[in-house]
Amino acid sequence: MKRWFYLIVILQLLFLVVEAGTKQLEISRGQVVTLKVVPVDPRSLFMGNYMALSYDISNLNLAKIPHEGALAAYDKYDTKVYVELVPQKPWAVAKAIRLTPPPPEENKLYLQARVRYGFSPRDKSMLAVEYGLEQYFIPETKQEEVNRMQWNPRGKTPQITAEISVTKKGQGYIKRVLVEGKALGY
Repeated sequence: MKRWFYLIVILQLLFLVVEAGTKQLEISRGQVVTLKVVPVDPRSLFMGNYMALSYDISNLNLAKIPHEGALAAYDKYDTKVYVELVPQKPWAVAKAIRLTPPPPEENKLYLQARVRYGFSPRDKSMLAVEYGLEQYFIPETKQEEVNRMQWNPRGKTPQITAEISVTKKGQGYIKRVLVEGKALGY
């Protein structure tokens, strides 16, 4: 009976190690792309200290970006979309948006996203999406340092970017956040 118990415990631990290792391998093999960040609110009462991130590519103008299918197909909350990215200096830009992932043979860089707000009432071509990369957690002891970095008393907003590792399936993971080129380091 003890053997079965130990075998089950070992199998469960092995499963967790394999899952974590597989995810880490995906992240390390992913293509790294830099995105321009627009900071939002650095604190949540329920979730603790974090930097809420909004990206330059979070609001897409479908009148200017090529898209697959009719505009009405993008106007539903939580619709999964695929945003093709073009790495440029200093950050990547959205090149196209699709409802289906590109075929693997096309070898394109894209991020999976979900439609959040649908079209703006004023502009029926602006689409708000989220990539699942909108929160970057920071230690409580570093909160004041981050606040000083984000909000300059002279009124100059610092340039914030995020390095994202993008897997072949379009899943993104934040590798690090940089403020004026300096990594936050946590």
